[in-house]
Amino acid sequence: MATIPSPALEQPAEIGAFGRMLGALFNPQATFADVAHKPTWIAPIVLLAALGLVFSFVMNQRVDWESYIRQQAEKNPRFAQLSEEQKQRALGPQTKFAPVTAYVIGGLGSAFFALFLALVYWGAFNLFAEAGLGFGPSFAIAAHALMPSVIVSPLGILTMYLKNPGEVDPQNVLASNIGALLGSDAPRWLQSLSSSLDVFWIWMLLLLAVGFSAANPKKIPLGKGLGIVFGLWAVWVVAKVGWAAI
Repeated sequence: MATIPSPALEQPAEIGAFGRMLGALFNPQATFADVAHKPTWIAPIVLLAALGLVFSFVMNQRVDWESYIRQQAEKNPRFAQLSEEQKQRALGPQTKFAPVTAYVIGGLGSAFFALFLALVYWGAFNLFAEAGLGFGPSFAIAAHALMPSVIVSPLGILTMYLKNPGEVDPQNVLASNIGALLGSDAPRWLQSLSSSLDVFWIWMLLLLAVGFSAANPKKIPLGKGLGIVFGLWAVWVVAKVGWAAI
């Protein structure tokens, strides 16, 4: 008697590069499962680099680097005791290279930040959860977890154009953290703590947890993923706040 072949199980369609970048924001569970299955990172890194360069261009047009750097330097009692000529010599190189630094950070910052996050959490999940993850999926997850920056950059650019030239604070272009609400005379440890409580940064951390959980759901249930991601972040915040207090 002839056997009737069973129909092959349909494999879920792979998500394209654009779909992944959009899905990381609005459908992260399915998107990161696809990213972990077939890791790619070029598209999000290129997009973030392009947006970063545009952001840096606008910042260099709207920020008075000389005034900003001088304002920051005046907070140091040693600098305040210098003569005007000495202050000019000290600030000259910083003012000259600030625009260049902005372009370097804008163009390469996302790639290096994704690399840093991938290395930290790749090691953490393999150590604490025995997840057996490879570096490729970890880097792809980190790159897609930075997608909230696609929203931050345009909002930041719009904010800079709404302000008068010279009024833009490079450290708080977009008031998305509590630190933007504090006065300049607030204690440094409080400024450091408040700046860490950023809406978009917390969104990225949530995406990291979802991403690594999707890469190995058996070893990394979502609760454990959240615990490891936010646990390491909390250690970093405590260290940063402690250093600022010292």
